[in-house]
Amino acid sequence: MNDRGFGKRLAQELPRWQKEGWVSAEGGQAILADLDARHQKLAWASSLALIGALLLGIGVITWFAAHWNEISKLMKLVLIFLALVASHVAHGFCQTRGALPKLAQGMAFLSVLFFGAAIMLIGQIYHIDAHFPDGIALWAAGGLLTAWLLGSQPAMVTSIALAALWTWTEQVEYRAMNWPLLGYLTLATVPLLRHDWKIAARGWGGLSILWMIGWHAQPWIGEVWESYAHIRLFALQVLGIAGCWALAQASEHPLARAVRGDFLLAALIGAFVFTFPDFASHHAVPAGEMAPWFAALVGAAALYAAGILRLVRASDLATKRLRIVIALSTCFALLLAFEVFPQGDFLRGIPQGDFLRGIGPRGGGLPALLWNALFLGVLYWIGDLGIRHGDRLMVNRAFIGFSIWMLARYFDTFWSLLDRALFFMAGGILLLAGGGWLERRRRALLHDIEERRQS
Repeated sequence: MNDRGFGKRLAQELPRWQKEGWVSAEGGQAILADLDARHQKLAWASSLALIGALLLGIGVITWFAAHWNEISKLMKLVLIFLALVASHVAHGFCQTRGALPKLAQGMAFLSVLFFGAAIMLIGQIYHIDAHFPDGIALWAAGGLLTAWLLGSQPAMVTSIALAALWTWTEQVEYRAMNWPLLGYLTLATVPLLRHDWKIAARGWGGLSILWMIGWHAQPWIGEVWESYAHIRLFALQVLGIAGCWALAQASEHPLARAVRGDFLLAALIGAFVFTFPDFASHHAVPAGEMAPWFAALVGAAALYAAGILRLVRASDLATKRLRIVIALSTCFALLLAFEVFPQGDFLRGIPQGDFLRGIGPRGGGLPALLWNALFLGVLYWIGDLGIRHGDRLMVNRAFIGFSIWMLARYFDTFWSLLDRALFFMAGGILLLAGGGWLERRRRALLHDIEERRQS
């Protein structure tokens, strides 16, 4: 069990236990103090163990590099094998007989480092000429297997970091789609579903987003800022990520709780980009094949609809407020659909299609106005959702999003209208006054959340 998560849940439950008379107030404070002291010791022990494993791994690799020419080929292979075996034996000893679980995690991390060193050394010994990212992929796979078998979060985090390096190298430097990563992500969910690994789970979500960002570096989509395909793809990705957030928000599994914050942030950033009036307005939309884009839109919309439907079913809102949420969700999907087809190509032949094509995004100021109104409505909904569920992070992100939106609109509106000195002075006064008011409101809401938790 995750120690920090256990401490947070215990702190939430203790006030109710004290109210029921099961635990005294003094006893509750003593329990929390003891848990906090033990958590600090465990954190220090874990950090020292991981740093020690990292230094030992670097030392072994540099020793090999310094004495490479003096060691025979057979001895090199024997030393590599012994290093891997020793790290796993040490893990088993620390985990069982030594009763040192944190040091065991360090040994698991060290075994992943040794495995990577083995890949590089064997490749150099036999002069293997292979696709460079394949070596990183093999290293990440070895780290995943180690995390799976040994139940090690540090090994899992290392594997995910290597998978991110593999994806970046393959998709950005070599400009090739990294489709095998889908298999890696699927296999990685197995240990993540079995263990409450918050850091590794967030890394898994970040890796998924990084993989989608890498699509924009592919040759088939054209150069950035020269093809409207990037805007279409971006809109589809925002819709899909929003659907993933809705699915995760409706679930109480530790993996879903860990990734939904990052998915929400990515969806909000995508929606915020579309609030700028000049975004993509200078692109000429080519009359290409619409069928693939329409199929992709149907798939993303299906994922989004499934997430919203599940979120609505799990909601305890009154009917009137629930209708507002459904309306916001529907408008969000429709505006993104118009971004995929800015000239309404998929509406040709449909009654009223000409009218809808006329109001499609990027045809004037109306789309930006709609996006800004929708963005504010979504921020209000997220803040309200965070208040009702006691999610401080969601409330903070709603306030931060509103602050960034106000700053962006101030620059859009007054940058070319006011003298530069007056612009900055007026902006400073507005930010000081508005920031102070927002901070008071944020603290009041967070205080109300804490009071409701303790009641």
